[in-house]
Amino acid sequence: MTVDIDQLLADWKNKVKVASHNLLELEELPTYQRLCGSFGFPKTDLTGITAVQVTPALTAINDLFQYLDLLAQTVDKAAQLRQQLPRFLGGKQKIGFLAAGEQKIDEIRQLLTGASIHLPAVQTPLAQRGLLTGAEKAKVITPTQLLEVMTHAFSIAKDTILSVDSAWTNLDSMLVNAEAQIISLQQLAASLNQSALSELVQANAEIASLSDRIEQDPLGVSQELEQQIQPLLAQLQSALQQKAKQQAQIKEKFAIAHNLLQQLKEINTKSVTTFAECQEKVLDHSMLKTPLTQIQIDALSQWLTKLETKLTEGLVNPVMVGLENWTIKAKEYIESVEQAYTVNNAPLETRRELRGRLEALKAKALARGLIEDVTLAELAEQAKQLLYTQPTPIDKATELVSRYEKRLNNGEWGVGSREWGAGSRGQGEK
Repeated sequence: MTVDIDQLLADWKNKVKVASHNLLELEELPTYQRLCGSFGFPKTDLTGITAVQVTPALTAINDLFQYLDLLAQTVDKAAQLRQQLPRFLGGKQKIGFLAAGEQKIDEIRQLLTGASIHLPAVQTPLAQRGLLTGAEKAKVITPTQLLEVMTHAFSIAKDTILSVDSAWTNLDSMLVNAEAQIISLQQLAASLNQSALSELVQANAEIASLSDRIEQDPLGVSQELEQQIQPLLAQLQSALQQKAKQQAQIKEKFAIAHNLLQQLKEINTKSVTTFAECQEKVLDHSMLKTPLTQIQIDALSQWLTKLETKLTEGLVNPVMVGLENWTIKAKEYIESVEQAYTVNNAPLETRRELRGRLEALKAKALARGLIEDVTLAELAEQAKQLLYTQPTPIDKATELVSRYEKRLNNGEWGVGSREWGAGSRGQGEK
């Protein structure tokens, strides 16, 4: 039984020691000393949320020291009783002393586990008294119950003191960072042609006000900064970054639009030139496709300029819609002009191809010794005359070149090469 009592007593001594150490360490915090005005620190005149939370925390810490003293007294009393036990139970004492020893052990156990601690009397408000209710109410609890009360009170008081300590340590830099963020947001807004945002002006004024309140109400300042100003700045930053992204996209779309416009002008210029050349050099104009007029090109260019003007006025969404419509129209024009160029260039390509084809066939005829064939020579001369004069009847020129090729390949020049050769020599002699 003494072993159990010794273990119980040792446990409580250790609890008292640990609790005393933690309370003294909390009391040694400069923040605690500033709050309660001890160890040479002037007491801080608290206001706002900090006063509401810190005042009961300081009271709780004072109560904790009183409770710790009551707990220590109870443990000391139990220890004193334990010191008396050897006189009754030490060595091989006679059985007659066991009853007295057991009584002491029960007293120790009662002190350490029973309702042995008398708390200071609590004043009962008149509104809560009955006719026979006393003005004060005393309370007796066990050491374990008192320790539970102390543990809960210490946790709340410690968290409150440490939150003030953290606020006093970090608020200055947090406000400086917030001010720097406001400056950055103002610069971003200016780069986006946004007028001075009223929210930023208001946040800047509030930060200046918070700086003056840090000493007396650090918890209130911290709460306002975390719950109001920082979310506001985060929201504004997100909105401005979205606008910056949107404007970057618009600038990219305008760059694409200018490239499309330049591409359209170049293609249309080439198409106009080809159209005019085809009218001049080709007889049949029925298949030609008219390019865009300069009026249409100028109208598209003016439309783009107007959209850029509206963008400088801050009309982002209408400009986005207008730019999409402009791009669709520009691509339609480019497709139309490209088709016109392809159609108008085709007869010219055919004319050039027929010229090259005729020259190649003549070279082939020369290689075969048939260049002086009368029919081939006539066909070549007729085709050449059509292909090298303006305007060229493409169909007729194609027919002549095809006839030349057919005669050359099929040998439709007479009885045979030798007869043609004799005839040609005879003509040469004439």
